[in-house]
Amino acid sequence: MSLSSLKSEIAHKRIQEISVAKDGTIIDSDEALFPFPKGKTIAAFHPFFEGLQAFLPTLEEDTNFPCVNLEIEGSRKIVDIEILNKGNDVTILLFDFTEHYDASHPLVQEKNEVSIAKSKLEFDKRLLEAKENFKNGFLSNLNHEIRNPLNSMLGFLELLGETKLDYEQYETLKVIRKAGTHVKTLMEDMLDISKIERGIITKKHVNFHLGYILANIQNHYDLKYGGKKIEFIIATEEQMPKTFIGDPIRLNQILFNLLENAFRNTEQGAVTLDVSHENVDKKMAKVVFTVSDTGRGIAEEDLSKVFDSYFQLKLKKDKPLGEGLGLKIVKDLVALLEGSVSVSSEEGKGTTFVCEIPFEKRVSKREKKTVKKGTGIFQSRRILIVENDPTAQMLFMKTFLNNEKGYVIEMANNAEHMFSILAKKKYDLIILKKALPDVKAAELLKVLKGDFENQKRKIPVLMASGSTLINEQQEMLDAGVDAFLAKPYTKKELFKVIEKLMG
Repeated sequence: MSLSSLKSEIAHKRIQEISVAKDGTIIDSDEALFPFPKGKTIAAFHPFFEGLQAFLPTLEEDTNFPCVNLEIEGSRKIVDIEILNKGNDVTILLFDFTEHYDASHPLVQEKNEVSIAKSKLEFDKRLLEAKENFKNGFLSNLNHEIRNPLNSMLGFLELLGETKLDYEQYETLKVIRKAGTHVKTLMEDMLDISKIERGIITKKHVNFHLGYILANIQNHYDLKYGGKKIEFIIATEEQMPKTFIGDPIRLNQILFNLLENAFRNTEQGAVTLDVSHENVDKKMAKVVFTVSDTGRGIAEEDLSKVFDSYFQLKLKKDKPLGEGLGLKIVKDLVALLEGSVSVSSEEGKGTTFVCEIPFEKRVSKREKKTVKKGTGIFQSRRILIVENDPTAQMLFMKTFLNNEKGYVIEMANNAEHMFSILAKKKYDLIILKKALPDVKAAELLKVLKGDFENQKRKIPVLMASGSTLINEQQEMLDAGVDAFLAKPYTKKELFKVIEKLMG
């Protein structure tokens, strides 16, 4: 493009023309934008021209530099620079586009901010996914490592409780069992946080005795907070039904979290659990649980936040008010049970939480007949247990010793041992652990359920494992496991699953 056409195209813009020798000496300038005195070197006026001066001796073709910020002797302008090669010298054209660039700057800035925000959102998403994967992996490993020894501990405590103990020994055993059960509950709570966040938590629909739950809560808090100057009261209405159908585990979690929150924030006075009900129809009843305390109370402006994740009211650096995540779990679990929860409070006087949860009424049924011990009906029920841990093997042996069901068990230390035994004898059930020393459980199940002899592949498989994350359980179920029993479990729970699998 010629100089005349350039001038014609942007005639509405100011242009400065500077003639410069190849060594950088200024030959002439029209001074339209900046002063460039003759005889001086162009490098003396701005760092841009300092770099340009070194480039001039090798210049062979015309070139240009858009959007250059120049500030010379107090005058600032944003210019496009065109350099035209004239042989022994060059012509430098400065096109003043200051207004244009200043006007377009907000649009460019906005575009950059949108781009940055989009990149940040994508980064945050990847970071969140990485954190979630790390958390789930950590929970899975921690869950498995704790549940296995916890299962052995609680199992042997259960067996110890069946022996002859004096009063002091029995009371000591009760304390240890409560502590172990509390650790189990903490494990369940920790996993439920992950399950709730991923929306995969499920609820049970089983018979339960509300009176037993309330009695257990009373005993627990009498023992835990008996030394504090706080009275704990559980009050139920006279016509309160004793049995319902629903999820007693989730109900326990809800009440324990609310009561822990009340005790944590009450120095003196009382914590009260009132239980009442309202008949919805012939099949359903709404049970109302009201947990109140005489504690510090919560400011009105903070009431709407108490169910948020990790929210805590800071009264003192070492004494936060509220359970934070515990109350978040309460809200989500109540919603899972299709109920509602509300809170009211007055600073300095206390707080009240009201949970309304619908439960199905339980209709009493005639007791099922039981098989008397020693009838021999189940003597042919043979169970093969694949377990390499000596402590777990001993627990199984003692659990099945003289059992009323008449189950006969045999141990295999690994997969190879298991297949060698199966080739010789018939079994009605296989109890399998997930982590075997010689093969992965999924590979073993593939052989057992797919390529093994027809009569062997029909044997039901029960997996007892400390891995309780839903995706891990589903992986084993897809591989061919017929039932999954999470550690720690009780003898009653184990026998119930066995009876179900073997019909």
